[in-house]
Amino acid sequence: MGLPLPGLWLKRLWVLFQVGLHVAMGKVLLTLFPRRVKQNILAMSEKTGMAKNPHFSCENWIPTFFSAQYFWFILKVRWQRLEDMTEQGGLAPNCPVVRLSGQRCNIWDFMQGNRPLVLNFGSCTPSFIFKFDQFKRLIDDFSSIADFLIIYIEEAHASG
Repeated sequence: MGLPLPGLWLKRLWVLFQVGLHVAMGKVLLTLFPRRVKQNILAMSEKTGMAKNPHFSCENWIPTFFSAQYFWFILKVRWQRLEDMTEQGGLAPNCPVVRLSGQRCNIWDFMQGNRPLVLNFGSCTPSFIFKFDQFKRLIDDFSSIADFLIIYIEEAHASG
């Protein structure tokens, strides 16, 4: 699956260097030019919508940039992305999933022999629900030669 072990470790080492350099430079710039760095971070947050939440003050989250927690989070995400990559015609990543029953397993656990496994990723958005009938028709038409799995993706926005 994915990259060969030596290649994966070399890429992880390169990502470690990149993230370490990014955090170190960010920390230096934040120390030397705090107002300018804050302006840049706020400009980025305007694009993502972070600054629009009145309960999420920038004074609370700007100091977390370039911290040790920030470093470990970014490193973990970047390393995970390395393992999630695949080559065309190669195997899909064997990502962990949780069944509705709460049982943890991996995507490959749903594969049966050499039958193709069709993955449909989505959440309860109007576009996903609107196209669900089309997916059901695919299942009806091709269930004799392929298996199908719907993987629910948790919404990125806060609930509650």
